[in-house]
Amino acid sequence: MRARTTSGGSALDRRAEPRRLLAAEERILTKDTCEAIARRVFALARGGGETFVQIGSWTRGELRWARNRVSLASDRRDVEIGIRRFIPSAGEGDVTTNQFDDESLEAAVRAAERMAASAHAPVRPTPGLPPQPVGTWPKTAIWSDSTYTMSADTRGEIARSLIDPAEAKGYLSAGYIEMHAGTSMRVSSERPAGPYAVVDVPYVQWTQAQCSMTVRDQQGAGSGWAGLSSYDWQSIDPASLGARALQKCEASRSPVVLEPGRYTVILEPQAVADLMRVIVGSMRRIDAESGGGPWALAMDDALRIGDSPVWRTKLGLKVIDERITIDHDPADPRLGILPEPWMEPVTFFDKGVLTNLFYARDYALASLSRNAPRRGMWGYRMSGGTTSVDEMIASTQRGLLVTRFSDIRELDAGTLLSTGLTRDGLWLVEHGKISKAVKNLRFTESPLFMLNSIEQLGVPVPVFRPVRDAYEQQIPLTPAIVPPLKARDFSFTSTIDAI
Repeated sequence: MRARTTSGGSALDRRAEPRRLLAAEERILTKDTCEAIARRVFALARGGGETFVQIGSWTRGELRWARNRVSLASDRRDVEIGIRRFIPSAGEGDVTTNQFDDESLEAAVRAAERMAASAHAPVRPTPGLPPQPVGTWPKTAIWSDSTYTMSADTRGEIARSLIDPAEAKGYLSAGYIEMHAGTSMRVSSERPAGPYAVVDVPYVQWTQAQCSMTVRDQQGAGSGWAGLSSYDWQSIDPASLGARALQKCEASRSPVVLEPGRYTVILEPQAVADLMRVIVGSMRRIDAESGGGPWALAMDDALRIGDSPVWRTKLGLKVIDERITIDHDPADPRLGILPEPWMEPVTFFDKGVLTNLFYARDYALASLSRNAPRRGMWGYRMSGGTTSVDEMIASTQRGLLVTRFSDIRELDAGTLLSTGLTRDGLWLVEHGKISKAVKNLRFTESPLFMLNSIEQLGVPVPVFRPVRDAYEQQIPLTPAIVPPLKARDFSFTSTIDAI
């Protein structure tokens, strides 16, 4: 069962109780409202068992433009209430609705109970496993009033201020401005007021803002891009982003063809973060010391967890440049990480040494005497140095300056060999200066090789990594703070006609 209506209409009767939809000034649900909805659902349940209620609400304002004209402007909001009924003698049933008047909630509860009764799969506890522990939820800095209150008029004014300079010079621009705010809460009828268990979600609210812009010339011979995302709109400077995209477009016009090969590269922070996603994904994919992948040494046939072989890992070994430390702190205000249970500050690479990997609960129980998993790098900070991009260019005899990468695909899970394209600005550096724009190239390289070939590092900065509907995504996008870097012998394998 799924009931859908358009939220936030002007015809809402503010005097009617209970209300079905969010009023204009109630763009997201408060903690008190969520708790009241849960109590009403619990009271409607019949037939015993346990009831879970998951309540989410979100509001999103966005503005998109292309060819210097706005193509989309919207403000949307919605509520989602998921009801799950566990009846031990029968089974379980799930229903979702976005209406929270008593009539709709009762209909949803009855439907969930009918589904549970027809499941013919009694709910039984899993034998041999201890009860799951309370999931500790970190306190994170993910709310910004400046993001939440940004209006449609403000977004329009910002877009116009970005479009006008590009249009005045005869260029075409496209871009996107978005604010997103949301809440989530999940409670059980057996724990209506806490303490929370692993399956519960304490009331959480967050914001996310992003601004990105691409500028191209009329002939399609040059392209520039800049973007930034953050939970806090005040940390985004649209004017600087627009000026950077425009400058890159002008500097990338009339590119020349360069032969593929191995080059010294100067990677801007966005390009570094694009490659780092391959490493982040590899660490999430393996269950720490069970399974293969880039962090495995060799299989030990004598040790097994169930039917899965245990692999000796590279934990404790130096695997990347000793100047690199990569850590994760869910409370880091510059990252703005959406919380998950058991998140904790973790250093994954300490001065080049692999010190931690993610692992699942079954591995923790079998090998670590711990009844909890280790969460992954939902957001991370990478150490850097003090060398600016201009200084990297000045010290380079011959190399390439890369704005960012796109369409990255992993080719080999054991080495993380990957392929992808340069985008929105690639330049040849000769004798310490940028000499000419270059047509885009395809790379075929491992980010591990890149992190072992570093010559210089810059100051870490936040990059474009928006988190959207993170509770609904299996692998949410990853906020990151990374430095620019200069590395040697980066492999480019073919030219690309696209700008």
